[in-house]
Amino acid sequence: MRKIDFKDRWVVITGASSGLGREMALIMAKQEKAKLIIAARRKRNLEQLKKEIETSSGTRVEAVEVDLSISRNVEQLFEKATEIGNIYALINNAGLTAYGKSDKKDLNTYEKMLQVNFMAAMKLSLLFISHFQKHGEGIILNITSQSAFVPIPYQNIYSASKSALQSFSDGLREEYRYSGIVICSYAPGGIDTEMVSSSGIADNISPNPFFMMNPHKASIKAIRALKKGKALEIPSFIYKLNHLLTHFLPRRWMVYVAAKIYKPKQSSAEISGKK
Repeated sequence: MRKIDFKDRWVVITGASSGLGREMALIMAKQEKAKLIIAARRKRNLEQLKKEIETSSGTRVEAVEVDLSISRNVEQLFEKATEIGNIYALINNAGLTAYGKSDKKDLNTYEKMLQVNFMAAMKLSLLFISHFQKHGEGIILNITSQSAFVPIPYQNIYSASKSALQSFSDGLREEYRYSGIVICSYAPGGIDTEMVSSSGIADNISPNPFFMMNPHKASIKAIRALKKGKALEIPSFIYKLNHLLTHFLPRRWMVYVAAKIYKPKQSSAEISGKK
């Protein structure tokens, strides 16, 4: 594998307006000296981040306002990005979650979640692979989750979407193993972000610092693993242990424990996201 060096290379980051995406953008610009295309729904947040990065590091940043819950916008993001420059890396970070018992009344919410968490990431990965093949190199990092390995009741659709993305990433890496394209996935557990606080999860589950990662620390671990070209990175000992247990304990036990942890105190099915 070639040495991964982001200096003066274009990197696309989705879901960059807050949380993990914002922190990865800051690290990519300030420490890795990458040129950035930051994409999200909230234009004001993107413009603030662009100004902060350009002022503090002098790195070139292009902000693209885009709602990835709309299918046609995925291709538009790809076209805008490749018009800006030769893209070296894609970080699929955008995500939505919903908290509460699965219910047909929330189907519209679930469809948006599946579109952003899986379909958009899948489409962007395939579109950029075609771009990378023309240049003989490229990198993809898909942000999945610990919930990709164990179903999480009351975050059921979110868990299913992350499981699909993890499976897709693993298969894609093998398919393009000898192509010069590096495909990685990052599967954190809880991260103290806006998505968690606004979804209603924090109102029902007392946050434990032992389980909740700081977004900046989580971002450092993600980029460090990406530079090593790791197939899968699971940050922190507690989540590595959790992943190990999924190989030895009955799946129904793991799901039962997750249900006990995540069961809402009251009915909730709110949607939020890294926008």
